[in-house]
Amino acid sequence: MLEAFICRTIGHRINRRRVWNDGIDFRTSCPRCGMELIRDPDQWRDYDPARHDNPGRLPHPRERPDPG
Repeated sequence: MLEAFICRTIGHRINRRRVWNDGIDFRTSCPRCGMELIRDPDQWRDYDPARHDNPGRLPHPRERPDPG
């Protein structure tokens, strides 16, 4: 709860080592509060499935089926 308050107040923390490409945009999650984030051209924003969902988006690399 405190983490969510900190993120609402000063912004989310971006761990650049955990950024991945979903085929359309770059994505990550805030290590402090766990919020999924999406990269817009000028800043990171909260990922809103209703607004950002697209059938062309790939799942997280850990969730993709094994190609072999």
